[in-house]
Amino acid sequence: MVSTRVITIGLSTIVHQDDFYKPENLLPLDPKTGLANWDCPEAIDFQSLIKTLHHVKEYGEFPEGFDSLEDKNPVGSKEKSTPIPQNVLDSLGDRIMAEVSEGSGTTKFVILDGFILYVDEQLRNTIDVKFFLTAPYQVLKDRRESRKGYATLEGYWEDPPGYFDDIVWPNYLIYNEPFAKLADTIEAGQVSGAYDAMDADIGLRTDPMTQKVDVVSSGKASIDDMVELVSNLLSKRLSEL
Repeated sequence: MVSTRVITIGLSTIVHQDDFYKPENLLPLDPKTGLANWDCPEAIDFQSLIKTLHHVKEYGEFPEGFDSLEDKNPVGSKEKSTPIPQNVLDSLGDRIMAEVSEGSGTTKFVILDGFILYVDEQLRNTIDVKFFLTAPYQVLKDRRESRKGYATLEGYWEDPPGYFDDIVWPNYLIYNEPFAKLADTIEAGQVSGAYDAMDADIGLRTDPMTQKVDVVSSGKASIDDMVELVSNLLSKRLSEL
């Protein structure tokens, strides 16, 4: 989704949360398996991430000497996927840019990509437009287990067998609990959809993590439908800034 978003809105810089993992020897160990836990807040250097994000927002580029590990990861997964037609991306991009380009042809976007962005209050307050994209358990499991691996500070990491069920999914439910509850409500009622960031339903929006965050669940929707949905929401949010 992040790579697609860059194509869609053109003048963009992506900041990947995965570039701010702590060294592997500083990662917490899962007490059940003894494996490094890459999927908890303690694995991320949030202060370095926030500092870098502020720099990119101010100057439109990364600090001198910054080297993205995420850009060294294999593109895609072990299984072949179908790309979204370029004409669809161009059309969506034109619609989004129309919301921000009046009087200025140099609008740039800074996109923050991550799996656990909203647990840190300081980071939450740094983000102007917030989305939480998710999918049902089996979809997320299939996607994670189809990944080829990840570049790290020390070299390369591949999930051991059972890593998703032992570590990834339990941590997702713990640290994204309020979003998971909203996603369950979405998926129980329709194939795909979203909870509006400005939803006034207090019963579903009591946790500070969910405030002003559009929660989008794919259900069984295609990637094309998801890009359309998120693009429409992004256009709406940009028009409100």
